[in-house]
Amino acid sequence: MKKFIAILAVLAITGFSVVAFAADVTVGGSYEIRSRDFNMLNLSKEVTAADSGDQTDTQTRIRLDVNAKAGDVKGKLQLESDFGTGSRDWGQNFDTYSVNNSGLGFREAWVLFPLPGIPVNVKAGHQLLQLGNGWFFRSQHFGSDAWVVFNDTGNNHLGFVNVKFNENQVYAADDADAYVIVDTFKLNENNKIGIDLTFANFRQPAGAGTENKIQNLGLNYNGKLGPLALKAEFDIQSGKFKSPGGDSKYKGNQIVIEGSMPMDALTINFWLARGTGDKAGSVDTDAYVTVMDIDPHYTFLHEYKIAGANGGVHQGFSNTMAAGLGAMFNVSKALAVGANFWYLQATEKTNIDLDGAGTAYNTTGIAASDKLGTEVDVMINWKLYDNLTWNWVLGWFDPGDAYKNNYTGPGGGVKGDQASTGIQGVLKFAF
Repeated sequence: MKKFIAILAVLAITGFSVVAFAADVTVGGSYEIRSRDFNMLNLSKEVTAADSGDQTDTQTRIRLDVNAKAGDVKGKLQLESDFGTGSRDWGQNFDTYSVNNSGLGFREAWVLFPLPGIPVNVKAGHQLLQLGNGWFFRSQHFGSDAWVVFNDTGNNHLGFVNVKFNENQVYAADDADAYVIVDTFKLNENNKIGIDLTFANFRQPAGAGTENKIQNLGLNYNGKLGPLALKAEFDIQSGKFKSPGGDSKYKGNQIVIEGSMPMDALTINFWLARGTGDKAGSVDTDAYVTVMDIDPHYTFLHEYKIAGANGGVHQGFSNTMAAGLGAMFNVSKALAVGANFWYLQATEKTNIDLDGAGTAYNTTGIAASDKLGTEVDVMINWKLYDNLTWNWVLGWFDPGDAYKNNYTGPGGGVKGDQASTGIQGVLKFAF
């Protein structure tokens, strides 16, 4: 409340009119400076940085939070100018900065309220969402537009979600959305289980003669077994893609296990995951299909900046088997250091098309492989003050034979066997 009063005082001093609000309003936010240096994201050392996939930049992100409460009604607005949008790249004409090129948008804009006289709550608007532990659907970066209706009775949470992924033409049934039923039950103070059933419809343009629908059944667990914190998720998919050229079915599934064991200043972490991939000769979609945001999901380079086993970034464990082991050590109250080691394999043998177009990085004559590679990520988390942190990640990815290809750009020859490295620091002031 003090923050809001201070802002009203500033507005009054600068000549703005002050309007009385019936709701309790608090204002906060954050300012972040991100410095990055990635090398050889295309896994080849070529003539120019573009050929190698080198990327070096410094960017800022600004978030402003407004939280309001009036009786039983709550609302939130979070205005964001994200990393690398508009003028948020350093050196891109800050002297000519204007709102029109700033990349400003609402990361969150929702209202939450109980229906009068009915034990049902409604949360509507643009909001951060994920299902289960976030390995099928995760929208935590930009958020998604959704209606969420839920009831909490005792230890049980029952909810219904209608989320829209994409709106093409308002007057045409060609958008993408999903209907979800979610139920979570709290077994005790330390353990809970959940189930979610998603009906996703990727509507096709009128007259295309196609239909694309996916159903995803997810089971998840979150809890503690003694000192071990454990998460587990299992998903299985069905559905059909109909087209004039023939129909195909969705048959993917995945399992993801995450564990954490704190031991005084040291915490040991581990991950085990497997997602199905497309089988050779199959007309169906055997690969597990994900709907993920653009944040790192488990590794700093592979899957986040370098295409994974299903041919793209941000696809989770689709066609991927992963084993990870890591540790985080609290050197002091202000400093923590750690490292994660990842061993990565493709569930089904593949050739990974690094440019996504099947052109410059062609795989003609290159044998398919299940060897994705290994990655080591080092983390340094530094708390300078209560509201100021400076966190660093350093990554090294050594690609396997699945990345080999016949590169036809400058230099030519078989590529995809050059290690990629990256370093990123984020200085964050939260207020």
